Amino acid sequence: MSTYCFFDVREITDQAKVEQYLAGVFATVEQYGGRYLVLGGKSDLVEGDWQPVYPVIVEFADGEHAQRWYSSPEYEPLKALRVAGTRSNAVFLEGATPASEEAAVHRGKTSKTPAEIYDSLFVPALFRQWGPVVAAEARIGRGDRVIDIACGTGVLALAALDCVRAEGKVVGLDPNPDMLCVARRKSTRIEWREGRAEQIPFPDESFDAAVSQFGLMFFDDRAAGLREMMRVVKTGGRLAVAVCDSLDQSPGYATVADMLERLFGSDVANAFRAPFVLGDAELLRSLCAKAGIERAEVKRHRGTVRFASIETLISTERACIWTLGGLLDNEQFKQLLEEAKRALMPFVTAAGAVAFDMPALVITASKD
Repeated sequence: MSTYCFFDVREITDQAKVEQYLAGVFATVEQYGGRYLVLGGKSDLVEGDWQPVYPVIVEFADGEHAQRWYSSPEYEPLKALRVAGTRSNAVFLEGATPASEEAAVHRGKTSKTPAEIYDSLFVPALFRQWGPVVAAEARIGRGDRVIDIACGTGVLALAALDCVRAEGKVVGLDPNPDMLCVARRKSTRIEWREGRAEQIPFPDESFDAAVSQFGLMFFDDRAAGLREMMRVVKTGGRLAVAVCDSLDQSPGYATVADMLERLFGSDVANAFRAPFVLGDAELLRSLCAKAGIERAEVKRHRGTVRFASIETLISTERACIWTLGGLLDNEQFKQLLEEAKRALMPFVTAAGAVAFDMPALVITASKD
């Protein structure tokens, strides 16, 4: 959900410092995907006794991006100027809760694209937690050049950007223009490129690290994609690729797959199982060998799926045409939800949320 940084500048105490601040702050907001909604506009008091003096409101995609900007190396020195040159208040405000979007998709009434739905619902529930994990496995450091293959809406690319800092470079590559459209809103520092893993549009040895999370299972040619990733990595560079572990390691989703099998048959159930097809360490090592990658290692990392409710989990699947949204009609989803309310109860927390394990297998290799 969107997050709004609200500043109320009560008094300017050092005009020179404020001018220095203004000379640099706008570029940092744009760099981290923010936009100004209010910049000192006129305010009319209609209730109470609080009157902003000079209000500023900056919108970011979510709280994570707002915090990344606020604590960034680009903004920190400017923040010091603002604090020294003004007397002001600042708060971060969450926008409408995800429940509003989830309710809309449950009713089948949302104008969001599949990529926007994926980013607002799937990313916080499943994928956001994995960016720092994969970046750490790739040993990404300050000043590195990194490419994120099948970058989607940019979760891993943004984690890599945090590691390379201002001295480094990150490229996000994805074949889906809608995914890239969402990603571009998040950072202008990342170079977002449309392209396929099997034909990476960069010369040999262009990057210190090539990374990917939860895309390998959907490559048209998995061995070719891995081979290409290693081609663009420099000698001494690193590869890190995450895939979903096997379905039996993710009990909540295994339960959903069993429900789909019972209710709608094997074709629907197998389509749902597709993201988990590479959840076997030996299979991954064999795939790496086919790609010419020697001494690849495969490590399991624990992860957790979290949805606000059973209804949220099912409505999220319904909303996305890349998952069950392209397979089931409204009546079938009603049937699935009723069954899910019973079958998924073991995974419901005291607060009514749904949580269960979903580990990942991470391939790592170095280029000799």
